[in-house]
This record gives sequence, C-alpha cells and structure tokens, in this order.
Amino acid sequence: MSAPGPAPRLSWRNINETIESHIAGTGITTNDLNASFTLSSAYLVFFMHCGFAMLSVGSVRARFSKNICILILVDACASAIGFYFLGYAFAFGDDPESPNKFIGTKFFVMSGLPALDAAAMPQYYQWLFQWSFAATACTIVSGAIAERTRFPVYVVYSFFMAAWVYPIVVHSVWSPFGWASMARSTGSLLAGTGAIDFAGSGAVHMVGGFAAAVGALIVGPRIGRFLPDGTVIDMPGHNASLFVLGVMILWFGWYGFNPGSQQAMTAGAMAAVSNAAVTTTLAPAAAGLAGVTFQAIRSYRATGKPVYDVMAMGNGALAGLVGITSACSTVYPWAALIIGAVAGVLYCIGSTVSVRIKLDDPLDAVAVHAWNGLWGVIAVGFFASKDLIVQSYGPVLLTDADPVPERKGGLFMGGGGNLLGAQVIYAAWIAVWVVGMMFPFWFILNKFGLMRVLPDDEVLGLDDSQHGGSAYPGGPEEASDRSLSAARTAPTLQQYQQLKTELEALKKTLAI
Repeated sequence: MSAPGPAPRLSWRNINETIESHIAGTGITTNDLNASFTLSSAYLVFFMHCGFAMLSVGSVRARFSKNICILILVDACASAIGFYFLGYAFAFGDDPESPNKFIGTKFFVMSGLPALDAAAMPQYYQWLFQWSFAATACTIVSGAIAERTRFPVYVVYSFFMAAWVYPIVVHSVWSPFGWASMARSTGSLLAGTGAIDFAGSGAVHMVGGFAAAVGALIVGPRIGRFLPDGTVIDMPGHNASLFVLGVMILWFGWYGFNPGSQQAMTAGAMAAVSNAAVTTTLAPAAAGLAGVTFQAIRSYRATGKPVYDVMAMGNGALAGLVGITSACSTVYPWAALIIGAVAGVLYCIGSTVSVRIKLDDPLDAVAVHAWNGLWGVIAVGFFASKDLIVQSYGPVLLTDADPVPERKGGLFMGGGGNLLGAQVIYAAWIAVWVVGMMFPFWFILNKFGLMRVLPDDEVLGLDDSQHGGSAYPGGPEEASDRSLSAARTAPTLQQYQQLKTELEALKKTLAI
C-alpha cells in the first residue's frame, strides 16, 4: 500500500466550483453569500464607532469625556436618519432610463428600494453597508471640533453631512452612472480610465477631513490653546490607554471597511478581498513605525533625547489605514508599505502644520484624514497595477465604445499618466465640493453664535456644564486632569492674566 500523497492544491476557480456544488439544491445562491459577506463587513464598519469613541475619549481632557461620547452617538443616530430620508437616494438612486452623472433621483425614504431582488443592485443590505460608511465620514469631524461645540449644532451637522455632502461625492465615484466612476457602461471614462476610490480614502476620509478642517478653523481654538504672545499651550488627552484601544479597534474594523468593499466572496472575488486584507495590514504597520520614528528623530534633534510617542505611532497607523483605503485592492503588498510609510510621515508634518496655522484639532483628525485621504487618492495614480484593477473591477464596461478601451495602471506601473490625472481631478473635486458646502454651513452657524459653547461652560468643562456631571465623579482621572489643565494653561501669573484677557475678549465677541 502506497503512502498517501499531499492534498491537491485548489485554485480559486476550483474553490468557487466546490462552493457552488455544495450549495446547489440548498436554495442558497451566490448572491446570498455575497450579501451575507457584505452585511458582515457592514457590522465591522459600524463596530469602528466603538474605536472612535475610545480614541476620542483618550485624546480629549477628562472633563470633556461625556461630551465627545455623545457626539459619537449622534453620528450613529442622525446620520442614519439623514441617509434614510435623502442620502441613499442622492448617492445610489439611479434611474437607468434617465441617469444623472451628478445625483441620484429615486429611493427617497427607501421608497421603491427592492429588499430581496437579487438581480438589482440597490437592496437593503446595500443600504446598510453604504450607511455604515456615511456614519464614518460624519464621525471624523467630531474630534476636530471637540471641547467647544454645541450639541444641537452637531446633530444638525451630522444629518446634513449624511443627507447631502457625502452622498454627492459617493455618487460621482461609486454609482455606475457617476461622472468619475470606473463602472460606467455608457459615455466615456474620466481621463480614459475613471477614478479609483475602492473603499473611500476620498469619498469617506477626504470628505470628513476637509469638513473637519473648515469646522475647526471657523469655531476657533480652545480657550488657552494659543496665547496672545504666540505661545502654544499643550492640552494632551487624559488617557493614552483608551487611545491605543481605540486605534486597535479601528484597525480591526478596517478589515470590514477595505476587504468588505469588494462586496463579494464568490466568482473569484476572494483574490481581490485577500489582497485588500494584506495591504490593510502592511500599510498601517509601516505608517506606525514611520510616524514614531519621525517624531523620535525630531525630539532627538530638539533635545538630544529621543521620545517614542505612542500618540504619533497610533495616529501614524491610522494615517496608513486612511492612505491605503483607496488602493487596497489594486496595489501589491510592496506598494502598500511605501504608501503607509509616506502616510506616517505625512501625518506628523500635517499635525505640525495645524499648530502653526492655529488650527486646534484635539484628535489630529485633519492630519490623519484630510492629508492622508488626499495622499491615498493620489497614490493610486502611481502604484495601481493593471492586473489587480481588472481582478477587482473587471474589464471596462463601456458598450458604446469601439474599440472598448483597456484598464490602465498607475504611472509607476507602466500605465502612463491617465489614471493619475483622473485621481487628481477627482481629489480636487472633493476638496472644492466639501469646502464649498461646509464653509457657509459652519460660517452661518458661527456668525449667529450657534456653533460655540459659552466661554464659562468651556472652562468648566462640558461634562459638568452640559451633560450632568463628570464621567469620572470623584475619580483620580478627573482630579489629575484638572490639576494638569491648571498647570498647563496658567503656569505663571503673566499667562493667567493673558488668559483672563483673552476670555474677556471672547465674551465681548460673542456679545455675552
């Protein structure tokens, strides 16, 4: 009797045939499997809000812990209502009879949206998956305007973002009829290729990051952050442990965010899903190491002693996740390492720029999401592989082109500059749209004194002044935070007088 040989290796084609043979006769279809995979990914993306909450709480001062938590809850609630009434329709409410390149025109309040029609793309599982991304875009802003923004205004903002600002960008790139979409079947593709934004470095993170930048600039810095003489007062978060927990939860959730965006696990789709999972691992790994190393070199040059900053490493890893989100299914692992390393350094530079222009961003949301969302979109134009694009997106679908063009890779992958051009145009469109919508929104609210809390409430802490008391009643964290805050914001009589003068000026400005 001969010894058994090694088990035969299965190709993805064989695996798919095996799956289909097993489910034949059970009533389960490949569409059911794909829908189940997409729903599971949506649950992971929604779980990221737990990470946002922990990250945010750890990054703010203790007396604002309840306040930042309620803003995260608002994003889950208000974004769902906004997306239900208007957002999904504007993003994916396409009428094939009269398609619109700019905006969807049907499925408002989910009216007419088929729940079980396997032949139609707009199904209930698609609604849930797309809403989880809308909620994520909304949440990015909460950290940048933390510790000084009124709760009711934030509710209005979250609804507005999910109902209008975010969906228009999504329609342009993820709807099969959008003007920048790679999935267009009629007309022409942007720059001959269409734009790639696989999981939303642009549609989610640039949108949230640019909205955050505008909001933070208009609401102004926290009291005491920048003194009249130009001194920058450090206001560190109160719990690095919660911050790291938040980073790791977000990284875990990103495996739903990026691989899940393939929205399929059959017919060969697992090759693209697996590639996305690998790049979603390598990019943040490289970015975290690059961020902490860059900051250590900075501190060594300034003081002669390197400081290995956990906040730089954590935010660097998040920057790498943001940076790879557009490209995750279309670049090779080696390219993910490069994209991530650049993202980690770019975060550190972006954080420094925010301070220099007096943009007070307690969570560094702008440096993580705006800067690296932009980098992620542009990076596709350099590193995307033609073969991986076809693997993830399939061939060009234009039916009225003769001959039908082929997919093109990035500039560094022998594809010429077409894809890079499409990515630049798409990124510029996002920046113009978001700033054009969010600047008047924030400006009007601030002009009428509706955006910022009263100075006395801010100094006391919003947990006590607006949310019924501290998140740490009588605990050591609260006492530590208050003593640290006092030491950092009024270490000398001169700085105390400067703060008092600034507070009085702010009161006059708000006509209190």
